[in-house]
Amino acid sequence: MRPLAALCLMAFVVAGCGAAPRDSAKDFKGDERNVADVVERLEKAARDDDPALVCKSLLSTKLLAALQAQGTNCNTGVKEAFKDADSFDLTVDDVSIAGATARAKVKYRSLSDDKTATLTLDRAGEAWKISSLG
Repeated sequence: MRPLAALCLMAFVVAGCGAAPRDSAKDFKGDERNVADVVERLEKAARDDDPALVCKSLLSTKLLAALQAQGTNCNTGVKEAFKDADSFDLTVDDVSIAGATARAKVKYRSLSDDKTATLTLDRAGEAWKISSLG
């Protein structure tokens, strides 16, 4: 996926409707919980309008480099994605890990429909970083 398209998709992935957020990371253990926690941190950053946290802590260096190569400033792109979202409510339904790559199946609400997206994360040292949205 093109990096700029990934930021546009972020607006849809973090779009939800009204309900109070639930910490779905608590449904997982070990590394799966660490992966789900990254999604929860993305949700919180969106609620708090904190694109700097997303760019500094949650996105992989590969995704950041691709954004930069396209001439996209990460903070500006993420802030615009947040602005395009109606509200922010993500629920991690499933996490699968294969080596240094994880996939988080995320449920969100868009308008009146429940939708799902799969986020790909890469291990960066001890941390997990989002490398693909959607």
